[in-house]
Amino acid sequence: MSADGKPGLFAVTATSLDDDGAGVAQRDGLTVHVAELLPGEQARVQVVHKSPHHPTVWARVVAQLGPPSPDRVQPACPAFGRCGGCPWQHLAYPAQLATKQRRVAAALDGLIVPEPVTPSPRQLGYRHKGKYVAGRSKGHLALGAWAPRSHDFVDTTGCRAVTAGIERARAAVVTAAAAAGLAPANERHGTGALRYVIIRQARGGDVLIGLVVRSTAAGPAVDATAAALAATPGVVGVVRLDNDRTDGGLVDGAAVPLVGVATLDDEVAGVPVALGATEFAQVNPAQADQLYAHVAHLVAAAPGERIADVYAGLGGIAFSLARAGAEVVAVERDRDAVAALTAAAARAELTSITARIGDATLLADGGPPLAAVVVNPPRKGCSPATLAAVSASAASRLVYVSCGPESLARDLHALVAAGWRVDHARPFDLMPGTAQVETIVRAVR
Repeated sequence: MSADGKPGLFAVTATSLDDDGAGVAQRDGLTVHVAELLPGEQARVQVVHKSPHHPTVWARVVAQLGPPSPDRVQPACPAFGRCGGCPWQHLAYPAQLATKQRRVAAALDGLIVPEPVTPSPRQLGYRHKGKYVAGRSKGHLALGAWAPRSHDFVDTTGCRAVTAGIERARAAVVTAAAAAGLAPANERHGTGALRYVIIRQARGGDVLIGLVVRSTAAGPAVDATAAALAATPGVVGVVRLDNDRTDGGLVDGAAVPLVGVATLDDEVAGVPVALGATEFAQVNPAQADQLYAHVAHLVAAAPGERIADVYAGLGGIAFSLARAGAEVVAVERDRDAVAALTAAAARAELTSITARIGDATLLADGGPPLAAVVVNPPRKGCSPATLAAVSASAASRLVYVSCGPESLARDLHALVAAGWRVDHARPFDLMPGTAQVETIVRAVR
């Protein structure tokens, strides 16, 4: 392909945006993804990679042609475009919401027209958990991320997506680890000890730090780092997490307390919970509260009605339903999550919650009939067995919480074929600056 008199250079106009923040255009039968080009913008580009399996190429801008999009804004983070996080930061927030709305509407076409996306209360500083790769920047220890599709280290100092408390704690880890001689791990050469750092902040401001190190990491260096961090304002605990995995996994084993507490006192859906460094919880708690409340509103449980919460996790939805007066059966595969949910429910005296380890087959437990079912599956959606179990139950109402619009649409079509009718859909933005969107759908018999 050639244009403009130069082989390999050609002009395109982006018409949409992909999940990685690249503008998407069509050219001579090819789908062209152009880094950082926004819909409506035109540029002369050069191909940097071609798919061996599909008529798709990736390109970079050589020269901008025409004016920038009116939706273009200055990214807030200094590492934008290099770290791979928040790849939509160059798109104004109203345009982000509109793009997510179109994606959900396209997926649900023929099923229902979704309501407008509920915006996040905060577009920056909303993330209450930070996960960092340890590396070197300008010869010094730094915390950051691997660049997309590579093992090139990117220093993410100044990240604006995380809370200010997490950013302060990140800087403190760099200073403390460097002073203690806790060197960053070099995965290629097998040197160094500090692999990753996990930082979690509770709503009240307390911070917990997890130091992910090789099992051979010298105790004195790790302990000295932890001791220095304990003197950092806001830090209430530091834990050690040994990890010798070679597959890039962040965690491999239990946390060992070094100083202070091993868990944070936080809350999920208004219920006090104990969160460790590694437990899954929504990183945008303020928006998660709105999502849980909307689920409870849609379920509309009458006092004493029996409701199943499948893929219950730490219990945000179950807590909301129980506080509304429902008898809740919380179903979750992860034993640790079930233990945490059960303990939190007991502390909050939510005796109407029963947590069980397993999957949707537990819906046929012979207990009182279910009035409603809530499912909140991973991105791949529900299995056919889960959908069959839901339809085989006595439930007259189903609320589906999804982070994958396309898998959601697939499952809804199967449910409609089984006799359900979709009567409500509303997307929620839990992760501004990214393509991620949560959608809540209600279906009735």
